[in-house]
Amino acid sequence: MKQSLPFLFFLTTFFHSQVIKDSILGNPKFVKESVVFLNDAGPYTFMRGDDEYGHATIMKPKNLRESMRNSWFQTYFCRYINNETYYDINRNITREIWYYRSGEIVDEYINTYDHLNRLTAQITKNKYSEKNSRYFYEGSKKKVKFSELYYKRRDEPGEKIINNWESFNPLFITKFDTLSKTDSIFAVTNDIWKAVGNGGYSRGKDSIYHKKLSRVKIYDSQYRVVEEKFFEHENDLQNKKIYLTGHFKYEYDEFGNIIKRTSIKDGKFYSYIILGNGKMIKEEKNGDSEKNSYTIYVYTKDQKLEKETSYYQDRLSYERKFEYKGNYITRLIYLDKPALDDKIIEPVIINFRYKFDKQNNWTEIIKNVSGKDLYKWIRKIEYY
Repeated sequence: MKQSLPFLFFLTTFFHSQVIKDSILGNPKFVKESVVFLNDAGPYTFMRGDDEYGHATIMKPKNLRESMRNSWFQTYFCRYINNETYYDINRNITREIWYYRSGEIVDEYINTYDHLNRLTAQITKNKYSEKNSRYFYEGSKKKVKFSELYYKRRDEPGEKIINNWESFNPLFITKFDTLSKTDSIFAVTNDIWKAVGNGGYSRGKDSIYHKKLSRVKIYDSQYRVVEEKFFEHENDLQNKKIYLTGHFKYEYDEFGNIIKRTSIKDGKFYSYIILGNGKMIKEEKNGDSEKNSYTIYVYTKDQKLEKETSYYQDRLSYERKFEYKGNYITRLIYLDKPALDDKIIEPVIINFRYKFDKQNNWTEIIKNVSGKDLYKWIRKIEYY
């Protein structure tokens, strides 16, 4: 079966909040979770030689959890997960240990918080290195102002780095046009490319800040985003142009749910030069052939996502249908169809069977694919 993931992570934002996937009710103290592979199944890998967490995976807890959750409930395959997580009384994660299938530690995290539940220190370590970070805030603000990082690899001298986080996160300003109901969002930055000789360039800081168009949002009469464009400027070595990287249109139902999302591509590459007076000069170059795609969303009466159908050049690409019992997904009907192939492909039927504890949190889900139990996701939960 061919893997089709063009909107896998986009889909997660359209699950109604009442759908429970891997969240935990109540006040957990400790959670041990792992996946067991049944009947000769194994974790999904893209290339030979990939480890159990997959190909080119960002090995951070947030990404690993999201990867597992999305593959479990939105595909016929399964990623890998194996961790122990400790919480304080305020549900802050105080310690987290991630493991490989062999039992070897991937990374261990030890976190410290202040009275405002802000992360003030973190130790990250494995058998190869250790990183100690401290975070500083301005007053009662939630965003980090400064950080100190001490990093040491095994058998190498340590390195200390002090950062002002505001210098890494550009300021964004928004200009709203009331007549066209259009938001123009600009990044204010002094990051530039500097020529270093022999045709090379390096990143540097300018003495002044510049506005760079980052995003445009067009609203309808109910102030719902009906069209959106994304731009980037960091790849222009001359520090003059911005490039169009995404163009989308949206349609809604009477409840405000997105029912159609269209990716606009006309086979050309667009770049723009914005002059000092605000005038924009548009440039275009021929690129790939036209590759428009769109996705249709259908919802249940209680606003859960029921069906997602994606088309590529007006041909069916993939389709997902969800069935629920209460707030839990109990069945996924997954049709993965090559966009340019008219061959009829039977959908894959995935069923989910749950076990619950006294707090009404699931402690075990068995994922049955095409009538065969292949994966078991297990959670041991202790509470305050």
